[in-house]
Amino acid sequence: MPSYPLESQLPAPSPPPLHRFTLDNGFAVYLREDHRAPLVSAQLWYHVGSSYEHVGHTGLSHALEHLMFEGSSKLGPGQYSALITRLGGEPNAFTSRDATVFPVTLPASRLEIAIEAMADTMATARMGQVAFARELEVIKAERRSRIDGMPFALAQERGRALAHGDNRYATPIIGHAEDLAQMTLAEVLIWYKSWYHPNNATLVVAGDIGPERLRTLVDRHFAGLQANTLPPRETPRESVSLEERTQTVTMSGMRPGVIMTFNTPSLATARSARDAHALRLLAALLTIGTSSRLYSRLVRGERALLAVRSEYDYLQRGDGLFTLSAFSNGPPQDAVALIWRELERLGQTPPSEQEIKRAKTAVLTAVLFARDDIAQQASAIGTCASSGVDPDLLDTEQQAIENLTGEDVRQAASGYLTRNRLTVTYMQDKERSHD
Repeated sequence: MPSYPLESQLPAPSPPPLHRFTLDNGFAVYLREDHRAPLVSAQLWYHVGSSYEHVGHTGLSHALEHLMFEGSSKLGPGQYSALITRLGGEPNAFTSRDATVFPVTLPASRLEIAIEAMADTMATARMGQVAFARELEVIKAERRSRIDGMPFALAQERGRALAHGDNRYATPIIGHAEDLAQMTLAEVLIWYKSWYHPNNATLVVAGDIGPERLRTLVDRHFAGLQANTLPPRETPRESVSLEERTQTVTMSGMRPGVIMTFNTPSLATARSARDAHALRLLAALLTIGTSSRLYSRLVRGERALLAVRSEYDYLQRGDGLFTLSAFSNGPPQDAVALIWRELERLGQTPPSEQEIKRAKTAVLTAVLFARDDIAQQASAIGTCASSGVDPDLLDTEQQAIENLTGEDVRQAASGYLTRNRLTVTYMQDKERSHD
């Protein structure tokens, strides 16, 4: 039979150059031109998220996400979303550990309206008590339904909290329930006045517009805004004296399983970009696809696990986590032992060339698909910018991943997936905890 190359061996089309400029007030702008359709994705990234929040005052960034477009000098409550929708756009918002983001996708000919609204809100957002009280109840309900009432989500939150310890990445994005219960509008307004300024924000645009036209629009609406002194910030880093940590989360309806979390660097904090890319490849090698190591051996083979997945905090400004989550067919303690057996094997012997090729294909396929969507293009650039990583690295990541070897993956496994970096969160059904 003829031999066909894997996708990871196929050359990908080079992305268009990344344009950038910064206004005198510190406002940073990135543009990735994409003229395949008359659309643009415009995303306003404020460099503040849950990792900036202090103990007892969590959830403020997420609250601002809900309230920023509740009114300004030019728009009344609810008018922003109605306006963008009427223009054929899709307004949205989300909060992460490092950023609060307001993205919109709309026809390129109407981009200026969105930019004008974003600038006006940055300078003159109006948040009243009625809107605050309403949205706070929405956020509380969101927390109850998505975290407190969802066994696996609650276990994930507690696993992350134990793994990070006093690191601010332990803060849940939505905030702690007790902090939401006592949050005030005054706190939210102080947070807005502290962080929501042009010198703490990045505008990312991907789509059907050229750099000269974008510069004209940005100068017209953002250049007149004043920079402000920002509060001190610190990069979330892990303790130099890590040790193994263990906990059990018990809840009605909890499926037996385990979350194994390892403290690792991110691309921003790793000794070299090669280490971070090797961890990305390691996650794919272990759990992506039916031929991945943990799935093929422990789900299909020994049937000790019902499901397994991995997650690696690759792009963020501080140290990250490498997480393996599994639902078990037997006692969760047995699942940990079996997973640990496979990790030790991987740390001692490099994976085969075939495994490496499959993992590269999985990672690079996701990268190439993301390039096909203007919103995902903009999101990748914004994530880099809010993480302190040069977005130009996005244009070299394919080659960086292609250059990795089995020995790089082995070193990542042996160097970072170690006992002292490990946090184990056992998941147990409350009704069966005394069986």
